[in-house]
Amino acid sequence: MVVMVIFALYLGWCIVDRHEESASIAILGFHDIVSDEAKDNEARFQMWVAGERSFRAQMAYLKEQGYQTWSLDDLDAWYCGEKEISGKIVVLTFDDGYVSAATRITTILQEYGFQGATFVIGSVVEDQKPDDATLQRYVSKEDLANQTTMHYYSHTYHLHDYSQGQYAIDRKSKTELQEDFNIQQQIVDCSYVAYPYGHANAAMIDVLKENHVKLAFGYHENRKATRKDDRYQLPRFSVNAYTSMDSFRLMLESK
Repeated sequence: MVVMVIFALYLGWCIVDRHEESASIAILGFHDIVSDEAKDNEARFQMWVAGERSFRAQMAYLKEQGYQTWSLDDLDAWYCGEKEISGKIVVLTFDDGYVSAATRITTILQEYGFQGATFVIGSVVEDQKPDDATLQRYVSKEDLANQTTMHYYSHTYHLHDYSQGQYAIDRKSKTELQEDFNIQQQIVDCSYVAYPYGHANAAMIDVLKENHVKLAFGYHENRKATRKDDRYQLPRFSVNAYTSMDSFRLMLESK
């Protein structure tokens, strides 16, 4: 009961004056980043697998333009009115939890003094084998312990599925959605959640609210987040292998 009261007060504090704010922040959503050789030879036609060259060019542009990267805790503080935008801000997120998040991406972010957040599919982390040599490997439980540059959060445990014209989230009861959340909490921090495919429904949102999730993210909305947005349906830009530098700039410069 005490926890519920505290969380209610937290939510109340977060909505004070936020509807009067017009500031906005670009939240960028990436997936896997591989070597240019792998991109050219093994993943040429894979939309959600980008090459290192293009990702480095994007990060170099952010650095040249004076952007700072915020953590999701920073973003939450801003949403709640506890932190204001100073200078150019961007939030970098990565979906699914590919091993590149802990290796290639983290290395590049460190070079530019940036940070990011990866949304992990819990079931693939548990199934990951150390000797797996496939192109798209996933982070391990050991990787999740390193929270210096890359922070890890939830992409659900086993709801990243779309089949027979229906999202897994829509096929599950609220009880089943809660069970998925319970399992995921044993693997990764669930303070922040990105919906699989960016898709949410009322039952899923209720589960997140009842479990005191701070913020949840959609995908493909391709607009900046504001304090007027629902905290459980924050928009992100989709950055993929076909995103040109002109498109990347427009994401950052849009209102």
